[in-house]
Amino acid sequence: MTTPDKDFGFDPDAPNDTSAGLYRMARAGRATVLHLGSGADGVSRALSALDDMKVTRVVADRSALEAEVTNGPDVFAADLEAAAWYAALDGRTYDVVMVADLLEHLRDPARLLRDLREQRLLADDGRLLVSFANVAHEAVASELLSGSSARIRWYTASSMNRLLAASGYLVTETHHMSRPGTDDEAQTYAYVLQAQPSAAGPQLALLHLQLDETTRRLAEVESSRDQISALLEEERAAFRDEIGRGADELEQMQKKLSQVTDQRSALRNDIARLHRQLARLQDEHAVAKTAIGQLAAIRQSRSYRWSRGLARAGQVVVTPVRTVRQRMRGGR
Repeated sequence: MTTPDKDFGFDPDAPNDTSAGLYRMARAGRATVLHLGSGADGVSRALSALDDMKVTRVVADRSALEAEVTNGPDVFAADLEAAAWYAALDGRTYDVVMVADLLEHLRDPARLLRDLREQRLLADDGRLLVSFANVAHEAVASELLSGSSARIRWYTASSMNRLLAASGYLVTETHHMSRPGTDDEAQTYAYVLQAQPSAAGPQLALLHLQLDETTRRLAEVESSRDQISALLEEERAAFRDEIGRGADELEQMQKKLSQVTDQRSALRNDIARLHRQLARLQDEHAVAKTAIGQLAAIRQSRSYRWSRGLARAGQVVVTPVRTVRQRMRGGR
Protein backbone atom coordinates (compact mmCIF):
# COMPACT_ATOMS: atom_id res chain seq x y z
CA MET A 1 0.00 0.00 0.00
CA THR A 2 1.31 3.44 -0.91
CA THR A 3 1.81 5.74 2.09
CA PRO A 4 2.53 9.50 2.19
CA ASP A 5 5.53 8.90 4.40
CA LYS A 6 7.14 6.61 1.81
CA ASP A 7 6.24 8.23 -1.49
CA PHE A 8 5.36 11.86 -0.68
CA GLY A 9 7.94 12.84 1.96
CA PHE A 10 5.82 13.27 5.10
CA ASP A 11 3.98 11.31 7.77
CA PRO A 12 0.29 12.32 7.74
CA ASP A 13 0.03 11.64 11.46
CA ALA A 14 3.08 13.72 12.48
CA PRO A 15 1.93 16.36 15.02
CA ASN A 16 4.63 18.94 14.26
CA ASP A 17 5.03 18.68 10.49
CA THR A 18 3.74 21.46 8.24
CA SER A 19 3.02 19.19 5.26
CA ALA A 20 1.12 16.73 7.48
CA GLY A 21 -0.94 19.57 8.94
CA LEU A 22 -1.84 20.91 5.50
CA TYR A 23 -2.69 17.43 4.25
CA ARG A 24 -5.03 16.64 7.14
CA MET A 25 -6.83 19.97 6.83
CA ALA A 26 -7.14 19.83 3.01
CA ARG A 27 -8.49 16.25 2.84
CA ALA A 28 -11.19 17.12 5.37
CA GLY A 29 -12.92 19.30 2.78
CA ARG A 30 -14.50 18.80 -0.59
CA ALA A 31 -12.86 17.63 -3.76
CA THR A 32 -11.31 20.67 -5.50
CA VAL A 33 -8.00 22.11 -4.31
CA LEU A 34 -5.85 24.93 -5.70
CA HIS A 35 -2.23 24.69 -4.53
CA LEU A 36 -0.17 27.85 -5.06
CA GLY A 37 3.64 27.83 -5.00
CA SER A 38 6.21 25.07 -4.73
CA GLY A 39 6.03 24.60 -0.95
CA ALA A 40 4.72 21.32 0.48
CA ASP A 41 4.96 19.69 -2.95
CA GLY A 42 4.12 16.22 -1.64
CA VAL A 43 0.78 17.33 -0.18
CA SER A 44 -0.96 17.99 -3.49
CA ARG A 45 0.39 14.76 -4.95
CA ALA A 46 -0.82 12.80 -1.94
CA LEU A 47 -4.28 14.41 -2.15
CA SER A 48 -4.53 13.43 -5.83
CA ALA A 49 -3.13 9.93 -5.51
CA LEU A 50 -4.51 8.81 -2.15
CA ASP A 51 -7.70 10.78 -1.68
CA ASP A 52 -8.78 11.10 -5.31
CA MET A 53 -9.16 14.85 -4.94
CA LYS A 54 -8.97 17.16 -7.94
CA VAL A 55 -5.89 19.32 -7.38
CA THR A 56 -4.53 22.18 -9.48
CA ARG A 57 -0.97 23.47 -8.98
CA VAL A 58 0.29 26.91 -9.96
CA VAL A 59 4.08 27.26 -9.76
CA ALA A 60 6.63 29.72 -11.08
CA ASP A 61 8.80 27.00 -12.67
CA ARG A 62 7.19 23.72 -13.62
CA SER A 63 10.53 22.05 -14.23
CA ALA A 64 11.40 22.45 -10.54
CA LEU A 65 8.68 19.96 -9.58
CA GLU A 66 9.28 16.27 -9.27
CA ALA A 67 7.89 14.01 -12.00
CA GLU A 68 4.14 13.80 -11.64
CA VAL A 69 2.34 10.53 -11.06
CA THR A 70 -0.25 9.46 -13.55
CA ASN A 71 -3.15 10.71 -11.52
CA GLY A 72 -1.25 13.75 -10.19
CA PRO A 73 -2.50 17.33 -10.06
CA ASP A 74 -2.90 19.64 -13.02
CA VAL A 75 0.10 21.95 -13.12
CA PHE A 76 0.26 25.50 -14.52
CA ALA A 77 3.27 27.80 -14.64
CA ALA A 78 2.59 31.46 -13.80
CA ASP A 79 4.28 34.41 -12.14
CA LEU A 80 2.21 34.91 -9.01
CA GLU A 81 3.55 38.47 -8.73
CA ALA A 82 2.16 39.40 -12.17
CA ALA A 83 -1.23 40.95 -12.82
CA ALA A 84 -3.92 38.48 -13.91
CA TRP A 85 -1.70 35.51 -13.03
CA TYR A 86 -4.91 33.54 -12.62
CA ALA A 87 -5.89 33.82 -16.32
CA ALA A 88 -4.58 30.31 -17.05
CA LEU A 89 -7.13 28.84 -14.64
CA ASP A 90 -9.92 29.95 -16.92
CA GLY A 91 -12.32 31.13 -14.22
CA ARG A 92 -12.28 27.98 -12.09
CA THR A 93 -13.46 28.13 -8.49
CA TYR A 94 -12.00 25.90 -5.78
CA ASP A 95 -13.25 24.65 -2.45
CA VAL A 96 -9.77 24.78 -0.89
CA VAL A 97 -6.85 27.06 -1.74
CA MET A 98 -3.54 26.04 -0.22
CA VAL A 99 -0.80 28.70 0.11
CA ALA A 100 2.20 26.83 1.52
CA ASP A 101 5.22 28.91 2.61
CA LEU A 102 4.55 31.37 -0.19
CA LEU A 103 3.41 34.72 1.22
CA GLU A 104 6.84 35.38 2.81
CA HIS A 105 8.38 35.40 -0.69
CA LEU A 106 5.94 37.84 -2.36
CA ARG A 107 6.42 41.58 -2.65
CA ASP A 108 2.65 42.15 -2.39
CA PRO A 109 1.04 39.17 -0.64
CA ALA A 110 -2.17 41.13 0.08
CA ARG A 111 -2.84 41.49 -3.66
CA LEU A 112 -2.63 37.72 -4.19
CA LEU A 113 -5.00 37.13 -1.28
CA ARG A 114 -7.47 39.68 -2.65
CA ASP A 115 -7.27 38.08 -6.12
CA LEU A 116 -8.33 34.73 -4.66
CA ARG A 117 -11.45 36.28 -3.18
CA GLU A 118 -12.32 38.95 -5.75
CA GLN A 119 -11.78 36.63 -8.77
CA ARG A 120 -13.71 33.90 -6.95
CA LEU A 121 -10.83 31.46 -7.25
CA LEU A 122 -11.87 30.49 -3.73
CA ALA A 123 -15.54 29.74 -3.23
CA ASP A 124 -17.46 32.06 -0.95
CA ASP A 125 -17.80 29.23 1.56
CA GLY A 126 -14.35 27.79 0.75
CA ARG A 127 -11.29 27.41 2.96
CA LEU A 128 -7.91 29.10 2.63
CA LEU A 129 -4.98 27.15 4.11
CA VAL A 130 -1.81 29.15 4.84
CA SER A 131 1.48 27.88 6.24
CA PHE A 132 4.40 30.13 7.21
CA ALA A 133 7.49 30.21 9.40
CA ASN A 134 7.22 32.03 12.73
CA VAL A 135 9.83 34.76 12.99
CA ALA A 136 9.46 34.73 16.79
CA HIS A 137 11.17 31.33 16.87
CA GLU A 138 14.89 31.48 17.50
CA ALA A 139 15.87 29.36 14.49
CA VAL A 140 13.80 31.48 12.08
CA ALA A 141 15.04 34.72 13.62
CA SER A 142 18.61 33.46 13.15
CA GLU A 143 17.92 33.05 9.41
CA LEU A 144 16.68 36.63 9.30
CA LEU A 145 19.72 37.98 11.15
CA SER A 146 22.20 35.95 9.11
CA GLY A 147 20.69 37.01 5.77
CA SER A 148 20.69 33.40 4.58
CA SER A 149 16.94 33.18 4.01
CA ALA A 150 15.22 33.76 0.67
CA ARG A 151 12.19 35.24 2.47
CA ILE A 152 11.56 38.96 2.01
CA ARG A 153 8.79 39.13 4.61
CA TRP A 154 8.50 37.73 8.11
CA TYR A 155 5.38 36.96 10.11
CA THR A 156 4.15 36.02 13.54
CA ALA A 157 0.67 34.59 14.16
CA SER A 158 -0.55 38.08 15.06
CA SER A 159 0.84 39.83 11.98
CA MET A 160 -0.45 37.08 9.64
CA ASN A 161 -3.92 37.39 11.18
CA ARG A 162 -3.80 41.11 10.44
CA LEU A 163 -2.75 40.51 6.83
CA LEU A 164 -5.56 38.01 6.27
CA ALA A 165 -8.16 40.24 7.92
CA ALA A 166 -7.12 43.23 5.83
CA SER A 167 -7.40 41.04 2.70
CA GLY A 168 -10.95 39.90 3.52
CA TYR A 169 -10.51 36.69 5.54
CA LEU A 170 -11.26 35.52 9.05
CA VAL A 171 -9.02 32.89 10.65
CA THR A 172 -11.07 29.94 11.94
CA GLU A 173 -8.29 27.52 12.97
CA THR A 174 -4.67 27.88 14.09
CA HIS A 175 -2.27 24.93 14.27
CA HIS A 176 1.16 25.16 15.90
CA MET A 177 4.19 23.30 14.60
CA SER A 178 6.34 23.27 17.72
CA ARG A 179 10.06 23.15 18.31
CA PRO A 180 11.83 23.46 21.69
CA GLY A 181 11.85 27.04 22.95
CA THR A 182 11.29 29.27 25.95
CA ASP A 183 7.60 30.20 25.70
CA ASP A 184 4.46 29.47 23.67
CA GLU A 185 5.32 31.81 20.81
CA ALA A 186 8.99 30.83 20.72
CA GLN A 187 8.13 27.10 20.76
CA THR A 188 6.19 27.43 17.50
CA TYR A 189 8.49 27.06 14.50
CA ALA A 190 5.68 27.35 11.95
CA TYR A 191 1.92 27.91 11.78
CA VAL A 192 -0.82 26.43 9.62
CA LEU A 193 -3.93 28.62 9.53
CA GLN A 194 -7.37 28.01 8.08
CA ALA A 195 -9.35 31.07 7.04
CA GLN A 196 -12.58 31.83 5.19
CA PRO A 197 -13.64 34.76 3.02
CA SER A 198 -15.58 37.28 5.07
CA ALA A 199 -16.91 40.77 4.56
CA ALA A 200 -16.12 41.33 8.22
CA GLY A 201 -12.42 40.85 7.52
CA PRO A 202 -11.71 44.49 6.58
CA GLN A 203 -13.74 45.66 9.57
CA LEU A 204 -11.71 43.37 11.76
CA ALA A 205 -8.53 44.68 10.16
CA LEU A 206 -9.70 48.23 10.93
CA LEU A 207 -10.35 47.20 14.51
CA HIS A 208 -6.85 45.70 14.61
CA LEU A 209 -5.45 48.99 13.35
CA GLN A 210 -7.44 50.91 15.93
CA LEU A 211 -6.27 48.50 18.60
CA ASP A 212 -2.67 48.91 17.44
CA GLU A 213 -3.07 52.69 17.51
CA THR A 214 -4.67 52.55 20.94
CA THR A 215 -1.89 50.25 22.15
CA ARG A 216 0.71 52.63 20.72
CA ARG A 217 -0.91 55.62 22.37
CA LEU A 218 -1.23 53.70 25.61
CA ALA A 219 2.47 52.87 25.41
CA GLU A 220 3.23 56.56 24.84
CA VAL A 221 1.03 57.52 27.78
CA GLU A 222 2.70 54.92 29.97
CA SER A 223 6.10 56.11 28.79
CA SER A 224 5.10 59.70 29.60
CA ARG A 225 3.74 58.55 32.93
CA ASP A 226 7.02 56.77 33.67
CA GLN A 227 8.98 59.87 32.68
CA ILE A 228 6.76 62.07 34.84
CA SER A 229 7.08 59.61 37.71
CA ALA A 230 10.85 59.66 37.32
CA LEU A 231 10.85 63.48 37.30
CA LEU A 232 8.59 63.57 40.34
CA GLU A 233 10.88 61.16 42.16
CA GLU A 234 13.85 63.36 41.26
CA GLU A 235 11.94 66.37 42.56
CA ARG A 236 11.04 64.47 45.73
CA ALA A 237 14.67 63.48 46.22
CA ALA A 238 15.82 67.05 45.60
CA PHE A 239 13.11 68.33 47.97
CA ARG A 240 14.17 65.82 50.62
CA ASP A 241 17.79 66.95 50.16
CA GLU A 242 16.68 70.56 50.39
CA ILE A 243 14.70 69.80 53.53
CA GLY A 244 17.77 68.05 54.95
CA ARG A 245 19.94 71.03 54.15
CA GLY A 246 17.27 73.35 55.57
CA ALA A 247 17.10 71.27 58.75
CA ASP A 248 20.89 71.47 59.08
CA GLU A 249 20.80 75.22 58.50
CA LEU A 250 17.93 75.57 60.98
CA GLU A 251 19.90 73.61 63.57
CA GLN A 252 22.92 75.86 62.99
CA MET A 253 20.71 78.95 63.27
CA GLN A 254 19.18 77.60 66.46
CA LYS A 255 22.66 77.06 67.88
CA LYS A 256 23.64 80.60 66.90
CA LEU A 257 20.40 81.93 68.39
CA SER A 258 21.15 80.07 71.61
CA GLN A 259 24.63 81.58 71.65
CA VAL A 260 23.23 85.07 71.02
CA THR A 261 20.65 84.53 73.77
CA ASP A 262 23.38 83.51 76.19
CA GLN A 263 25.47 86.52 75.16
CA ARG A 264 22.49 88.82 75.58
CA SER A 265 21.82 87.39 79.05
CA ALA A 266 25.47 87.94 80.00
CA LEU A 267 25.33 91.51 78.68
CA ARG A 268 22.16 92.14 80.67
CA ASN A 269 23.90 90.91 83.79
CA ASP A 270 26.88 93.18 83.04
CA ILE A 271 24.57 96.14 82.46
CA ALA A 272 22.76 95.47 85.75
CA ARG A 273 26.11 95.26 87.58
CA LEU A 274 27.24 98.51 85.98
CA HIS A 275 23.94 100.16 86.93
CA ARG A 276 24.51 99.09 90.53
CA GLN A 277 28.06 100.45 90.47
CA LEU A 278 26.80 103.70 88.93
CA ALA A 279 24.17 104.00 91.66
CA ARG A 280 26.82 103.58 94.37
CA LEU A 281 29.05 106.14 92.71
CA GLN A 282 26.14 108.52 92.41
CA ASP A 283 25.38 108.05 96.13
CA GLU A 284 29.04 108.60 97.03
CA HIS A 285 29.13 111.65 94.79
CA ALA A 286 26.07 113.05 96.52
CA VAL A 287 27.61 112.47 99.96
CA ALA A 288 30.89 114.08 98.87
CA LYS A 289 29.06 116.98 97.33
CA THR A 290 27.15 117.54 100.59
CA ALA A 291 30.39 117.39 102.64
CA ILE A 292 32.10 119.83 100.32
CA GLY A 293 29.15 122.18 100.61
CA GLN A 294 29.26 121.96 104.37
CA LEU A 295 33.05 122.53 104.44
CA ALA A 296 32.68 125.55 102.21
CA ALA A 297 30.08 126.97 104.53
CA ILE A 298 32.36 126.43 107.52
CA ARG A 299 35.21 128.22 105.80
CA GLN A 300 33.00 131.18 105.08
CA SER A 301 31.90 131.55 108.72
CA ARG A 302 33.48 134.20 111.20
CA SER A 303 34.30 131.64 113.80
CA TYR A 304 36.33 129.67 111.26
CA ARG A 305 38.29 132.82 110.27
CA TRP A 306 38.97 133.76 113.94
CA SER A 307 40.07 130.26 114.92
CA ARG A 308 42.32 130.15 111.94
CA GLY A 309 44.02 133.45 112.91
CA LEU A 310 44.51 132.25 116.48
CA ALA A 311 46.09 129.09 115.21
CA ARG A 312 48.57 131.12 113.22
CA ALA A 313 49.49 133.32 116.28
CA GLY A 314 50.04 130.29 118.44
CA GLN A 315 52.36 128.92 115.79
CA VAL A 316 54.47 132.17 116.12
CA VAL A 317 54.84 131.78 119.89
CA VAL A 318 55.47 128.05 119.86
CA THR A 319 58.27 128.20 117.34
CA PRO A 320 60.75 130.36 119.48
CA VAL A 321 60.08 128.33 122.60
CA ARG A 322 61.00 125.11 120.69
CA THR A 323 64.17 126.74 119.58
CA VAL A 324 65.21 127.76 123.19
CA ARG A 325 64.54 124.24 124.44
CA GLN A 326 66.63 122.67 121.69
CA ARG A 327 69.54 124.94 122.51
CA MET A 328 69.33 124.26 126.24
CA ARG A 329 69.43 120.54 125.52
CA GLY A 330 72.36 121.00 123.34
CA GLY A 331 74.31 122.93 126.07
CA ARG A 332 74.05 120.07 128.41
